[in-house]
Amino acid sequence: MKYVKIPKSYKVGGTEISVNCVERCEDNTLGNCFIGAGRVEIAELVNKDDKVSEDNKVNTFYHELTHSILDTMGYSELSRDEKFVCCFAGFLTEAMADAYFEEK
Repeated sequence: MKYVKIPKSYKVGGTEISVNCVERCEDNTLGNCFIGAGRVEIAELVNKDDKVSEDNKVNTFYHELTHSILDTMGYSELSRDEKFVCCFAGFLTEAMADAYFEEK
């Protein structure tokens, strides 16, 4: 995958969401979205001490971004559908990694 930067923050529905890389996330997940607290966490390590790849961190960012958008839109049930969120985030990650931006 082409290098894609993970932002330090973004806005959804007028709420600023900070993005933090943490050593580990709750329940040994790759990431968590705490929309009420205005933050997303992305794990550096999973399982015993497996380092998360940069590509996986980018995909995790888009996964958590998808959760934050769906939750803000009031689609909580769809946000809890991990199969949908994983699939959507995978396509979003691919689209953004292959996107062409014109340099100014």
